[in-house]
Amino acid sequence: MIDFSPPPHVQATVEAIERFITDELEPIQRDLARHLSNEHLYLREDGRLAPEVLEAQRTIRRRSAERGFYALHMPKEVGGGGFCLTDMFFVHEAVYRHGIGVTQWLLSWTEGPNQMMQFLSAEQKQKYLRPMIRGEWTAAYAITEYRGGSDVLSMETRAARRGDEWVIDGTKAYITNAPYADLIMVCAMTAPERRSAGATLFIVERDTPGLRIGRTYRTIMDDGMTGELLFENCRVPLANTWGAEGEGFYISMGMINWIRVRRGGMCSGLGQYLLDRCVSYVKNRQAFGGPLSRFQGLQWMIVDSYLDVQAMRSLSLHCLWQADQGNLWTLKVDPSLIQAVCALKVFCDEALYRVADRAVQVHGAYGLTKESGIEKIFRIARNLRIPGGTDEIQRVNIAKMLGL
Repeated sequence: MIDFSPPPHVQATVEAIERFITDELEPIQRDLARHLSNEHLYLREDGRLAPEVLEAQRTIRRRSAERGFYALHMPKEVGGGGFCLTDMFFVHEAVYRHGIGVTQWLLSWTEGPNQMMQFLSAEQKQKYLRPMIRGEWTAAYAITEYRGGSDVLSMETRAARRGDEWVIDGTKAYITNAPYADLIMVCAMTAPERRSAGATLFIVERDTPGLRIGRTYRTIMDDGMTGELLFENCRVPLANTWGAEGEGFYISMGMINWIRVRRGGMCSGLGQYLLDRCVSYVKNRQAFGGPLSRFQGLQWMIVDSYLDVQAMRSLSLHCLWQADQGNLWTLKVDPSLIQAVCALKVFCDEALYRVADRAVQVHGAYGLTKESGIEKIFRIARNLRIPGGTDEIQRVNIAKMLGL
């Protein structure tokens, strides 16, 4: 039989994470309760995180790293936990079953290390990757531009070699963690005529002359994490090239694949959290002479959410198992793995959106309030369908694999 339960080493880690959440994170969440339910307290006037929120985020990241949770997905030889993608599904699911508050900060997201950092040199790993594994530094992965979203190769940012330096010019838009990152991992065209073989990645330290942190966007999530980066005659040494010249597009796609595969446990966990909330609410909410749970209309909405959660779990585990059998962290990935990753992302993103939409409806007026925490997950679910590759791009990629 196929075993859908986490293996013993993962179960032990999940239990340790649960204790960490109870003992250390729940007190922080209580202290930040007013900030978490009010974006006017959560954010500064310029859209960036309030100092109290930013400090809590950094504290949780460091504490998580000290306990070995933050970089569980990274290889052991660089200080990570060595967990495979299927292992990480159970970890992500367990964390996100707590909903959205402060608990999600204990795991690295796009600000943290990713498996494509195997292409860093030994010196770069020591200088840049190790502090990220320890939760001391964070990064912003600067790929997207105003005129080059899903069409990555239309990017206009350029890098030209001048002696022993690269000179970078251009603007990156909608970049997660841009306002706070210690390191900017920027993809620029070094030989545009070569298309996918003409992009190169560079490591730019935050205080590098010619780099300017632009505005912070007010997005649908209002999370204060998305910003603009501007490069003007920004000079970095040749030693700050990530991988070889011309490998930037392929490394960038690998980073995006990490974002995509992470959605399985995240969406499944949030879906289960919302499902549990809905079941509890209709059993306890009295209206028209009895509990709401006796109305078939609400029962069917909740059953449909149950089906979506089960489908997310099954599809995710199958796709992640498939990815674990191959090598997703290489420059040229097997097309069948890309198909699996795209299927996971598009289905889980859309299924979570359906579950979140029903959860708001089931909770009625309360579901629309900030204090419920449900409408926030609805906004997050809507957001997820664009970053990391839109729903439409996932379908384009799957269609190609089907020979269409």
